[in-house]
Amino acid sequence: MKTQMVKYLALPLLAFVVISCAVITVNVYFPTEAVEEAAEKIIDEIQGGNDAKSTAGNSDQQSFFQKSVPFNFFGCSTVYADEIDLNLTTPAIRKLIDSMKSRNTAIMQFKDQGSIGETNDGMLAIRSMDGLAGEEIRTVNRLLKAENNDRETLYKELATANKIDLADIGKVKSIFAKTLKSKAKPGHWYHDEKGNWTQKK
Repeated sequence: MKTQMVKYLALPLLAFVVISCAVITVNVYFPTEAVEEAAEKIIDEIQGGNDAKSTAGNSDQQSFFQKSVPFNFFGCSTVYADEIDLNLTTPAIRKLIDSMKSRNTAIMQFKDQGSIGETNDGMLAIRSMDGLAGEEIRTVNRLLKAENNDRETLYKELATANKIDLADIGKVKSIFAKTLKSKAKPGHWYHDEKGNWTQKK
């Protein structure tokens, strides 16, 4: 009788352990430092900075759920968001970075002229068309449309690839905007906290 009772109790208990251990527990606060580091790497590669390194070369790059597992027993895992290393190597992200690299020289040309600048949501905007001819104006409009489409998609792909809540896309954009401003050349324009154009000194 006791043996049968133990069997009946053991099976549900075993099932509970297996199911529980299949669940990954994640500290759900926004991984600010990891996104800041990702923004640095991506922008450096796109703009071809002195220390720029291709994110495609990080073969050991780990995704959101692969970094730092302090406890592993029957598959049980706890992942700490402050220790993650964002995955920047998905085909979609690589394609977007390459696309943005291909037009960076043209964008920098119009930034140097003061025609366009960076906004607070990680996008490009027209500041002034003064001194531009008709074809240049059309070129600027084409560049902004293509660049902003790529940036918008990049932020979403970065979040999706790393299990960041899409509701936090605004935070991702703000971090990229801040990084883009910090890397702006003297003379380039960007929006200040109030959305007014400010020139980098």
